[in-house]
Amino acid sequence: MSAGLPLRLKYVCGQYGRVLVAALVVASAFAFAGAAAGATDTPDPQRTTVQTDQQAVSTSLTATATVTGNTTLYDQGETVSDRPVYLLSAAPNLTLRVGTNVPTDQDVVVTQDVVLELSAARDEAVFWSERRELASTTRRVTDGRSRTTVTLDVRRLARERLAAVKAAADEVGIVRVRILVNASYDTGTYAGQVNLSSPVSVSGRAYEFDTPQVVERNHSTTVARPVNASVATAAVEFPGTEASLPSRSLWWVVAGIGALVLAVFVRTVDRRIEDFETFEKYYESVRYADWISRGKLPDSGEYARVPVETLLDLVDVAIDSEKRVIHDQAQDVYAVVDDGVMYEFRDVETSGRMYEFGLAPIDETTATLEQELQEAEAAASNGEEGEPTESWRD
Repeated sequence: MSAGLPLRLKYVCGQYGRVLVAALVVASAFAFAGAAAGATDTPDPQRTTVQTDQQAVSTSLTATATVTGNTTLYDQGETVSDRPVYLLSAAPNLTLRVGTNVPTDQDVVVTQDVVLELSAARDEAVFWSERRELASTTRRVTDGRSRTTVTLDVRRLARERLAAVKAAADEVGIVRVRILVNASYDTGTYAGQVNLSSPVSVSGRAYEFDTPQVVERNHSTTVARPVNASVATAAVEFPGTEASLPSRSLWWVVAGIGALVLAVFVRTVDRRIEDFETFEKYYESVRYADWISRGKLPDSGEYARVPVETLLDLVDVAIDSEKRVIHDQAQDVYAVVDDGVMYEFRDVETSGRMYEFGLAPIDETTATLEQELQEAEAAASNGEEGEPTESWRD
């Protein structure tokens, strides 16, 4: 029940042509004004943020143990490093190495502390703790690395202090052992500290120490810098001339020209429609052609006639009543018949329009012959006699 796009486009241009032209002209003026403003105004300098003075500081914890006891697993004097487990009788002494890497292009003050912590906890809540400093060094580093080494006698720790704490906390809490490392630094530009820890788990024949451990911190300073004007503002250059136009202004120019072209198009279509009222009636006929059928309406007064002002109103009646609109071209009447009521729309100016979209007009001669045939059949049924006449059947 929809007309084609070209016909609908013509209708829109004819109905709203002046408003559309005015709106498009105003939009074009704004677009050209925006292009002019972009071409003449000096853009504000753009700034971007960059990271400067980037420095990285990292601290690592590693462990080694020298085999001093008798065992078939290792050779006497062999050094094992960063193992998941160590034999308590074969390698009881654990050497801890802490190293902090700092920038190499300047003097950096580095302090490294290695601490042994014993704690007792119940349901993950610590109710007792003890810390003993194993090593503490402070150095001014010039080669980019500070090292601290300390040896822990794990077998002695297990037999003496750890055994005493476990006996005191028996059936009360769980005793844990940890190695804590704290490395503080001052590079002159940045200062901070790095913390790491690793648990020590001692059993009857072995102990575990999780290494290596590495923690890194990065420092930088955020600085806002202006962006190069040639990079910040892209421009379109015209060959053979020194003139250029910012790309943003070029888009405004394209939009303005497009609006003007549309305005000319709408105005041209509007002017070609000489009589819009007649075109509107034709448009409505084509638009509602799917609801209209060709036919002949009775002239008798057996129907109550209800006039309808527009064809659109009549089509609405047909849709609501699930009927079709009948177009009687001989009387030039559109009507909907529904339960003894005839809703009709008359328009003397629409005669013959339906022929344009596929419905051929009813031939008047055929209509006259049909009327004569109906009159003759009615006379025969009433028993009337008359002079013989020539029949259209002969």
